[in-house]
Amino acid sequence: MMNLVRANKLPTTALLFIVLLMVAGLTASWISPYDPFQTNQQEKLLPPTLSHPFGTDYLGRDLFSRLIHGIGDSVFPVFVVLSVVMLIGLFVGTISAFFGKKLDMLMMSLTDIFTAMPSVLLTIVIVGFLGFGMENVYFAVILSWWAKYVRLIRGLIHDVKKEPYIMASRVSGSFGMRTIIRHMMPNIAPQIGTMLILDVSKVILTLSGLSFLGIGAQPPSPEWGVMLLDGKNYLQVAPWMGFFPGFMIFLTVCSFQIVGERLRREM
Repeated sequence: MMNLVRANKLPTTALLFIVLLMVAGLTASWISPYDPFQTNQQEKLLPPTLSHPFGTDYLGRDLFSRLIHGIGDSVFPVFVVLSVVMLIGLFVGTISAFFGKKLDMLMMSLTDIFTAMPSVLLTIVIVGFLGFGMENVYFAVILSWWAKYVRLIRGLIHDVKKEPYIMASRVSGSFGMRTIIRHMMPNIAPQIGTMLILDVSKVILTLSGLSFLGIGAQPPSPEWGVMLLDGKNYLQVAPWMGFFPGFMIFLTVCSFQIVGERLRREM
């Protein structure tokens, strides 16, 4: 075990950081030393100290507490969004690849429309039509990403259909959804899981970027993009306000990317 850890120091460290991040997010109410929304005009713009490890912001709120609570707004929704995207991709991609030629052509034409545009630009356009707010942002991200998963899963199903064990399952009396669920899904699950992990970092950047632009989460949310936006105006007098949220985004994105790349090489 130790030899395995030593041979994969960077992926192991990244995975450990992700685990600690998830635990911190789930236990934020218990481990954060301060209320993330509690203001204190006597302690505003304090640099990092023992009582405030990451300093305080322009309202005297503890940045460490806000960053911990921000995990629930910055990271956890990403898993929900990608789960919905994956389910749409599984359903549409599988039906399209497994069942009909005309249906396949129709679905691929529709996915081509969505994949032709950059996902971030499409997300911003959709949010512009729907209005600001995180619910609309999540919906916009789902609309922007579903086509990518449909094309991936459709391609994987087409490849798996040609495998000898699928032919053997049909000979033994397995057809339709039974073949898909029992024989195809277990074989394409590793590729889909790897893609999901790699896309976590991209969606985190998308959500944080939209919040930084002011069209995602809104103050006083402790979402990291909002905190980064707050720190932008205090770079000269309180650089820690922007540094720590940006550093957390950087560490989280890099960790998921490192773990995802490692899994992809192992495939």
